[in-house]
Amino acid sequence: MYDSTDPANPYPANPPIIAEFHNLVSYKNGRNGAIAERVGAVQFHNFKTADNVLAGIEFSLTEDIIDGYAKVVGGLIVGKSENTEDLIDLASPHGIITPRTENFSIEGTKFYNFNFNDAAALGTCSHCFHPASTDSGARTVRVSGLEIDDTVTKRIMYQYPRRAIFLDEDGSLTNQGAGSWATPYYLHNDQPECTVDAEVYDGITCTSSIQVRRIAFSGYSPSNFDGMEMKIAKYDNTLKNEQTDAGTL
Repeated sequence: MYDSTDPANPYPANPPIIAEFHNLVSYKNGRNGAIAERVGAVQFHNFKTADNVLAGIEFSLTEDIIDGYAKVVGGLIVGKSENTEDLIDLASPHGIITPRTENFSIEGTKFYNFNFNDAAALGTCSHCFHPASTDSGARTVRVSGLEIDDTVTKRIMYQYPRRAIFLDEDGSLTNQGAGSWATPYYLHNDQPECTVDAEVYDGITCTSSIQVRRIAFSGYSPSNFDGMEMKIAKYDNTLKNEQTDAGTL
């Protein structure tokens, strides 16, 4: 039963029952070491994966669940081991590919040996490979307690549509302190509180002094722009200062 009077505890009478999966060891798969498609309160604990072509772990959709229930906890993800092969050498895998929905987190996971091609510890927007993808992106993923070895040269590689938000709760991803952010680079996102780093973060990292949020429009009319990507211009204070009393330039 949903209690709309208490947004901090929306399931007081019927709390989610968490499904925990523990200690999977998975390696040398043609796609993923482990994948979850449509899940609610599902958690992967202490999974160990290595030498997987697409990703060590992938979550596609988190549905009908509040933040803090769907997550990866602990575990070890190796991009390429010493026992490599041609299929791995030619690939650019991710350690974890995050969902194309909200309310997902990663806690205390270790990443090693993502130092080849465009391999990276983290990827985004599961199954969003092309313009016909099923989501517009910019979903927020919470991370904390990550251990990213020096053998990881790219911490993030964003997938299409290159709109995603990582909220770093303790600074273990961005090295920018608790409450910092990582997001793709666009001119309108380039603020004084942010640092551009295309090599390691495939975008920008920002301190906790700002907030990064998803903006989406729905139910608009007319529908001339259906299916078109949104283009955003960076706000320019000089235009406001040059406005006349009538509101024109």
